[in-house]
Amino acid sequence: MRVTQLQKITARRYKVCLEDGTSFPLYAGEVRKYQISQDTEIPEEILHEITQEVLIKRSRIRCLNLLKSMDRTEGQLRERLSRDGYPDKITDQAIAYAASFHYVDDGRYAQTYVRQQAGRKSRRQIEADLMKRGIEAEEIRRAFCVLQEEDGEEDTDTSAIRALIRKRGIDPARVQREELQKFIQYLMRKGFRYQAVREVLGSCAEGHFED
Repeated sequence: MRVTQLQKITARRYKVCLEDGTSFPLYAGEVRKYQISQDTEIPEEILHEITQEVLIKRSRIRCLNLLKSMDRTEGQLRERLSRDGYPDKITDQAIAYAASFHYVDDGRYAQTYVRQQAGRKSRRQIEADLMKRGIEAEEIRRAFCVLQEEDGEEDTDTSAIRALIRKRGIDPARVQREELQKFIQYLMRKGFRYQAVREVLGSCAEGHFED
């Protein structure tokens, strides 16, 4: 396979680009070891060694190190490994390796995140956060169902609105109209549905709000 470009990334790292459009990162010492330079051929046996003995092992270690610092979704890991220059096939194998030890579990991640953020953020905002992290819509829906089963019938938005009323010290039965409108706008900017906001505020004003 012919090397079309040998790009220096840092003093110690290079990006090797091949004629088939793929690329991979190597350290300077490895570039010298395998005698890689621009417009030269990499023998198939050497390319196989680089893939199997260098890239796969290194990407697995990188993946596990990323998970040591914090729990991450498959999408987040894929983005980080791609940023490091690993090809998709290598990334797939690294993530599958981590998942085989149950270190990567998008369903568990979604449930943990929903549990942590419920009462602080709206469902819409939580869903947006999880989708940015690469969680599938079905996993997100399942996470909310699990939380609702754990906490009873009250949905996530109702709990969060009640918590924010407590935090802000709002008394819907006595607050002035202008202040109440500002609070409603604040809640809607956070992603809460207008109908849910009105229902909770109405319930509080009628004296059904419990500390």
